[in-house]
Amino acid sequence: MHKDYTKCISLMQLGNKTSDKLYMDTVIRLGLVDFHNTIASKVGEDLDYSFLRTEQHSTLVSAPIPNTTTVLLEFSNDKNIGVIEALFDNKTGKIMSIKPDLVKPGKIIQPLPNRTHFWIFGIFTLCVFAFNIYVLRRVYSSDMATKWQKYLAIILLNVPAVCYSPVQGLFFKFFASQFFLGINFVKLGYMGSTWIFGIPLGGLYLYLQLRKADKQKRLESKLSKKEKRRLQEQRAREEMLKAKES
Repeated sequence: MHKDYTKCISLMQLGNKTSDKLYMDTVIRLGLVDFHNTIASKVGEDLDYSFLRTEQHSTLVSAPIPNTTTVLLEFSNDKNIGVIEALFDNKTGKIMSIKPDLVKPGKIIQPLPNRTHFWIFGIFTLCVFAFNIYVLRRVYSSDMATKWQKYLAIILLNVPAVCYSPVQGLFFKFFASQFFLGINFVKLGYMGSTWIFGIPLGGLYLYLQLRKADKQKRLESKLSKKEKRRLQEQRAREEMLKAKES
């Protein structure tokens, strides 16, 4: 955004036209000027940048452009956000193309989203984590057999995933890297930040099993108390009979 087009051109992959001054000064320079003006007219020149992700393209024929890497960068100011897509040649490390990417269908710029709902969703994510920890402790202190299998069920059986990002809002995936006891958090600007939690199927199943076992123990405890009371009453009657006979 500093209008140093000569330096920008030196970073780009020009192929066989590197020596062609007319090509450099017209096509590429004008393209960079247009790119600059497109961004500056919508969000200004004082921007913050955040790395989002890269995507490697293999040497297979089926790849979009073989042996390249797509890099996505987020830019933002106090009001708006957008994404820049740059395509790099893996051999030379130079830029083959650069353009604004669509934030949403038909939009290259979007107002900054309200992150209040995003952080509120984080509370639900932490509740899933706390629930799984609670069930782990319950299993540990119980008399269940093969406890290690129960631990794995709590840690791994957290699907499908419920996700929330400031831009996309709420969405679902069967699996979305919910590794850490069913939760995950990605912090990559506005576009890439995501809270993720999996439905704790393993934890819920074992929680119900533990509740069932606790209920059975309470029932047995009540029955044993009634049995003790009956035996005490029987002994008391027998002592009274002996006292009368004597």
